[in-house]
Amino acid sequence: MLLDGGYGSFALSVSKERIWKDRVAADWSWSSNLPHHVTVTDDEVAVVRWDKPEPEVFTPSSVANRIGQFYRYLTHDRVQSTQRVTDHMLMTFRRVRSLVAAAQIDDDRSIDAYLAFLARAINRSHPRTEAGQAYVGDEDLLGSLASTDVDALLEEVTSRSLSELPLALVPSLAVRHAGSEVFQEAHFELRRTSTNLDLFGYIDPAKGKRITRGSTHFTPPALARSIAEQALAQLPDLAERERLTILDPACGSGSFLYEALRALRRDRFRGRLTLVGRDTSRPAVSMARFVLQIARADWSPDDQCDIDIQQADSLAAELPQADVVLMNPPFVAWPALTTEQRQQMHDILGLNLHGRSDLSMAFVSRALDSITLGGVLATLLPGSLLTLQAAEAWRKHLLDQADLRLIASLGDYGLFSYATVNVAAAVLMKPRSDRDRQESVAALVATSDPDATGDALRALRRRRMRVSPDTPSSRRSWRLFHIMPEKLARQSTWRLISPKIEKALSHLVQMERAVPIGDLFNVRQGVRTGLKSAFLLTERQIEKLPQRERKWFLPAILNDSIRNGQIRSGHRVFYPYDQQGLAITSEADLTKQLPAYFDCYLRPIRSRLKERCDVRRAKQPYWWRLSQHRTWALDPRPRLVSKYFGAPGGFATDLDARYIVVQGYAWLPKWTTTPTDQLRLEDALAAYMALMNSTPFGRLLELFAPHVAGGQFDLSPRYVRPMPVPNLPALYEREPTNPTITGLAELGHSPQINDPKWCSNVDRLTTKLFGGDIFRQV
Repeated sequence: MLLDGGYGSFALSVSKERIWKDRVAADWSWSSNLPHHVTVTDDEVAVVRWDKPEPEVFTPSSVANRIGQFYRYLTHDRVQSTQRVTDHMLMTFRRVRSLVAAAQIDDDRSIDAYLAFLARAINRSHPRTEAGQAYVGDEDLLGSLASTDVDALLEEVTSRSLSELPLALVPSLAVRHAGSEVFQEAHFELRRTSTNLDLFGYIDPAKGKRITRGSTHFTPPALARSIAEQALAQLPDLAERERLTILDPACGSGSFLYEALRALRRDRFRGRLTLVGRDTSRPAVSMARFVLQIARADWSPDDQCDIDIQQADSLAAELPQADVVLMNPPFVAWPALTTEQRQQMHDILGLNLHGRSDLSMAFVSRALDSITLGGVLATLLPGSLLTLQAAEAWRKHLLDQADLRLIASLGDYGLFSYATVNVAAAVLMKPRSDRDRQESVAALVATSDPDATGDALRALRRRRMRVSPDTPSSRRSWRLFHIMPEKLARQSTWRLISPKIEKALSHLVQMERAVPIGDLFNVRQGVRTGLKSAFLLTERQIEKLPQRERKWFLPAILNDSIRNGQIRSGHRVFYPYDQQGLAITSEADLTKQLPAYFDCYLRPIRSRLKERCDVRRAKQPYWWRLSQHRTWALDPRPRLVSKYFGAPGGFATDLDARYIVVQGYAWLPKWTTTPTDQLRLEDALAAYMALMNSTPFGRLLELFAPHVAGGQFDLSPRYVRPMPVPNLPALYEREPTNPTITGLAELGHSPQINDPKWCSNVDRLTTKLFGGDIFRQV
């Protein structure tokens, strides 16, 4: 199996036989969850895609002379069928689970029964191989199920004649190469469905109630493989070591430990190996044991391989000392943490805990403590931790305690099935002395292009194998470069911008064509109501209030109010303020001014409003006030507005200052225009609105702002302030008839983001203002 970073993996046979003439080639690739099998003979190179009846046959010389094109052909020749081996295996799990329920055995044992079933299937498929006897499984449990049903299912699962496609499952390959995804789905099945049997003896289908997958996502093999290889590459004496302990404190189904074992085989490790895994999920622990025992039977070092997998909470239990720690810790943001988890965060992070941190930070800190001197930690992280303000002290602590060897921002949201966060990775070595510290840090950045993550992981493997880098044309979706650790230590974030792009951005500023956004705008977060159900009303609710009460409600901007560069507000916010501050200063005045609103919306939840933290802390607890009313909100000057999380289309103008921003940001201009030869403020804002809704500006956002769910960007001030944008007032002052600026202003006054012609004109003018070179670099 030639396992690459992403879409380019395939099965390979070098043979004297024309294997592609037999369906077994398709069986192998399908069972391995790979699209293609490639056979190389002396005279032919044949490619079989498992859902395609006819193979593609080439001459060896044509492939050898165009190896890059051949690889691209494999990556782009995608499977069309939906009958994937993972679905086949998941169907099998559901059937086994039904047999467990029919035998009135605890549903929690379904995973154990499934693993025993797979072990029997492997033994049946490969009765003479050592791997076939790798894991017997719980035969007593399997024996307590209806034997005729088990035998019939075994025949059905492995028989070509009973498959929807003419394919036969090779169970050992499916466990090796599709196991991570299969076990993730099986684990989720246990949580989302009941064990009630239907008329035909099967488990009820999933109910309509939505159950999230939570914080845990089993690691895709390609990613686990790349990270494990990068970690082991930091051990210069690996082949000579007598002992090696590898720990995964959140092991899931064992992907990292499994890939580490395979990498050690490739690196010819011969010492005594101990694989240690911990996880809070009992089914996950069973899966990991199963996978690793099969892997150990395939290969283990000369001096034996010990497996230590236990159910435990790695934030509470004692962890053994390890030479290498590999992990994909749970990603859980502060609001979703339990009281116990928050206390664990306090205990582990101590003074490095600030604000709304993520649970994964505690796992990283504990893992770093468990590494021996000279040992290595390789971990996945939420991408937000590279720039999250609450994690700044924690990042500095990591640099003090360890030598950062690799930092990666992996942009593909499809990396984990069903996950909606951007993923980062870090490799750190715990130095014995300062001499162990390297002069630079390898940095890898991938865009949100669907193929980018796979190509980026492939670049990491090529770098480790010292293969010459790809040509520039194949690197548009990722960049691999080096940065100085001193620079990261000085920065408040670990934002990864390559030197080439930094040079292009600096050149813009030096040429006085651009300035940081923070020099032009005060980017302000919107008001905080403290309780939306009390203070935020729809237009229909407003219409039911007496006319005299409506003056206290102003049009509100929420995240969904900005669409395609225009404001479409359907809500109003209670805003009892004027330029001097709170305008209603007593409950008597409140009931006099707004009797209907008070009776309908405030009186029923008065106690909840009084219990708000900001109200209880106030010296004069006006419980009807907003939590944060923002003194600038009534500033009559024109402004830009944006979403909290946005992209091109998420910026608009509020030239009359009519709206109160509730969810999002107000962009208040720092400059004024009084001379007649200067650009009118309204025209400048319209031009900036068009520019910020352009595709080129979106490409710049990728460099500065982290992604969030749905391909949007976090537009928080700390991310957007340093972004360079053309200084339109200054440029216009130099050239009052500048057609590029006036053209953008005209387009901004009439936004039509759904019109391709409008977008094309905006993109062209924006590129011209920035200069084309910067976007060629991006």
